[in-house]
Amino acid sequence: MKHKKILIIAALSIALGIVAPVYSAPDLIVINADVRTSDPKQNRAEAFAVKDSKFSAIGSSTMINQMVGDNTVVIDAQGKTIVPGFIDSHTHLSSGSKIVTGINLTGIREKSVWLEMIKERVKTMKAGEWLLGGRWDYTFENKGYPTRWDLDSVAPNNPVALSDIDGHSMWLNSKALELAGIKADSKVPMGGQIQLDEEGVPTGILLEGAMDLVWRDETYVRDSDAARDEIQQVIDYATSLGITSVHDMSSRIELNKYKELAADQKLNLRIFWGEHSKFSKEEDSTNQDNLIYELIDQYKINDDELGPMIEYGFIKYVIDGVLSTHTAALVDPYSDMPDTVGEPFYIQNEINRLVKRANTLGMPVAIHAIGDRGVEMALNAFEYSNHPDLANRVEHIEVVQPGTVERFEQLNVTASMQPNHGTGVIGKYITPRIGTEREQFAYVWNDFLKGGVRLALSSDFATSPFSPLVQLYDAVFRESPSGLYDGPWYPEQRISFDQALFAYTQTGADLSGWGDQIGSITNGKWADFVILDQRLSEPVGKELKETLVTSTFFAGKEVYTKN
Repeated sequence: MKHKKILIIAALSIALGIVAPVYSAPDLIVINADVRTSDPKQNRAEAFAVKDSKFSAIGSSTMINQMVGDNTVVIDAQGKTIVPGFIDSHTHLSSGSKIVTGINLTGIREKSVWLEMIKERVKTMKAGEWLLGGRWDYTFENKGYPTRWDLDSVAPNNPVALSDIDGHSMWLNSKALELAGIKADSKVPMGGQIQLDEEGVPTGILLEGAMDLVWRDETYVRDSDAARDEIQQVIDYATSLGITSVHDMSSRIELNKYKELAADQKLNLRIFWGEHSKFSKEEDSTNQDNLIYELIDQYKINDDELGPMIEYGFIKYVIDGVLSTHTAALVDPYSDMPDTVGEPFYIQNEINRLVKRANTLGMPVAIHAIGDRGVEMALNAFEYSNHPDLANRVEHIEVVQPGTVERFEQLNVTASMQPNHGTGVIGKYITPRIGTEREQFAYVWNDFLKGGVRLALSSDFATSPFSPLVQLYDAVFRESPSGLYDGPWYPEQRISFDQALFAYTQTGADLSGWGDQIGSITNGKWADFVILDQRLSEPVGKELKETLVTSTFFAGKEVYTKN
């Protein structure tokens, strides 16, 4: 009613000949909607107004309708659900570019189908050009890893390097092994492994840090850079999914590309960037005080008409591998490999030193830790650093020890997790890897919330689906997307739609320091919002699985419309 009173006062002033400021109508209003704001102070609404790229009022359709001016654009949502622009708190856009330009094996179960797809793809390529992409998942068939010789049969003239679904293994053909100079005795970083057959010959599978042997090859770098040039396609893909902001863990190559796009006003995605140290303990800018401040200054872009666009905001370290390949660091041995616990990539003193150095420079740290031993090492490092004021976080956290949740809360560390990572292993390898006694401590999303820990949700694209709606469905229903398990798996760890939405919007904004500018449909924030193609029920039901994005708005401007 505030704006209605302003209009009445303005009219009376004119009638009485009193000079008064002219009321400015909104540029855009949206009415007749199911608005889920992610703002605890006003969680639901029917309508909102946008003025100068920001939300200017939120309320009922009657209230907002009264603000219409001659030039106001009116959108009647016809009852559909509207949410804030999604914020993916952990993604790798550069990996996505390889999927877009190379080959995508997501969700395909049979190796024979992979090979047929690869065979057809290389027919369109020049001899010598690297085939990149991947997302193969050998655990579907449980017949063991694929080999170089499988690839040689369909791609003899092109080097092939395909990351697995987790991004912690790479499948190469003989051509790629030759170009990268990989032999059985090649030296690899700590935690890395060149898989050998019974005769001691490389099979074409590289684990963890061994992938660095490929990444440094000049021809791989050339073709990888060519894929990066297609980053605009990945950004457009993100926009089509309702994503308006990401925490991207890529390289400075991508960061420079984002800067170019922002300068050309072609960047419809807010980039909160984290420097990924990969597998080198010394390969980050925190080892050079001046450099880190130069980078922070160089890559901070704030647009007066769009809001925060790019910022260099955290350092990422990887402390262990993944459960699928037995490289996640566990306290107790793997149930299906009793002689293996998974070796961490750092000793405790070293990760302590790196975290403290970054935190002392004011830089938050994100630590990839999947196994319970890896998670405890990450928390030990944060405790040693003693900077609870910074937005430090642990990424993935796929299995924990009793008492771990309490340590997160005490240290004020954020739990950054990916719902599809949890649902994607149901009925597959999770129980064989850690056994029935430990699996109750796997993917404990609800335990974190109940324990007062800040929970951020994301995709870790390209290791799982980029779609926030897919991830939200997995968080709410906790079911196997492959139909490999009947019903929800440990249903007590499911969370509500509103909790999941908050973790996929406002929490990501808070982590980046942009929480007062984006993350919710709130008066004064930049107008990033998403219109879905239907109205979600209350409580949200399984219609969520079929729900799609109709329109994405970035700072009040429509940047995607479903055809």
